[in-house]
Amino acid sequence: MADFSQVHNVDDFKRLARDYLPRPIFDWIEGGAEGEVSLANNRTAFDRVRFKPRTIVDVSTRDQTVELFGKPMSSPFAIAPMGNLSLFWPNAEVAMAQAAVAAGVPFVLSTASAVSMETVAESAPGGRLWFQLYVFKDKKVNRSLVDRAAAAGYEALMITTDTHMFPKRERDRRNGIGLNLKKTPRNIAAVLARPRWLWDVVLSRPMPKLANLEREVSGPTTYEALANYFLSQRHQGFDLDDLKRLRDQWKGKLLVKGILNVEDAHRAAGAGVDGIILSNHGGRNLEGAAAPFEVLPEIVDGVAGRIPVLLDSGFRRGSDVIKALAIGAKAVMLGRPAAYAVSGTGRDGVSHLLATMKDEVDRVQGYLGCRTLAELGRDLLLFDRQRPGANATMI
Repeated sequence: MADFSQVHNVDDFKRLARDYLPRPIFDWIEGGAEGEVSLANNRTAFDRVRFKPRTIVDVSTRDQTVELFGKPMSSPFAIAPMGNLSLFWPNAEVAMAQAAVAAGVPFVLSTASAVSMETVAESAPGGRLWFQLYVFKDKKVNRSLVDRAAAAGYEALMITTDTHMFPKRERDRRNGIGLNLKKTPRNIAAVLARPRWLWDVVLSRPMPKLANLEREVSGPTTYEALANYFLSQRHQGFDLDDLKRLRDQWKGKLLVKGILNVEDAHRAAGAGVDGIILSNHGGRNLEGAAAPFEVLPEIVDGVAGRIPVLLDSGFRRGSDVIKALAIGAKAVMLGRPAAYAVSGTGRDGVSHLLATMKDEVDRVQGYLGCRTLAELGRDLLLFDRQRPGANATMI
């Protein structure tokens, strides 16, 4: 088991990931779109909100469980869907799902997983598993993926709506990462400089594929062929009618991910979805997109309790989680932190991350004088109305 005695927060996991991964691979998960302004703003948005704690309160007993879709979560966070996790650790999706089951929180499997949805479900029995769907042009493929998720026992279907365009990620362009890592002298040197990663991920096992698509696509099923399908067949025409058709097909809980506009929140609720996830894809897609945390108050107030609101992008501390819940979010989703944690340490790293976040949530909750998360509210927050050199913030 790895030594986590000096791993106290997400930044420590990030440091371990940087030491384990070749630089282009680390940049792939770390970077954002274009000039990475949205990426940076996802973090600084949290700094513009501070706490007004209550201290004359008995907090000797505290509970951070939340109920979502009629079932308890031991903590108010889930692991977000991420593709290409096999670049960080062999069978990383299984490691994450098992850690989430043990911690009592949901795990979301990406369409772009290197491990099939059936294998993940078999490896993490009893867990709260959700499947994230990228919608393709071929409706037969979409129907098949949805039916397979239902047959495998996934509790919820999460439809991502903000990635129909291919983003401009300049770090990846400079590093020569497209469908795969180009064999340039610099990249070869970067890989050889990380011999443990080279053995763990590349040399000791077959090269991974996009396992969920392997049985859906006719013709070659090499990684390159499946990746070409994944990129070229995304449904740019996805609209409200498509969402309603998926609502009719899927009998479980349905969530829509990628909401940043209150009108979209209303349209999703009107289509019968069970929840929405505010997301700018971790700052990886649209440069200049608002941070989900910035638009959270408007959207929570807009849907007014009709459906639960979750969000991702930029969460690194338990205090970030508490701020989102105090504004009205039901739970949050952890993306990059889980990718850092699985790198080089697998399930043990993810378990330590979840325990660390749970401890931080508990600590902040206690400082704020809240015995349960239901006691959180906006009265405990101080909102900055001005940023230096700017007009009032959205919060």
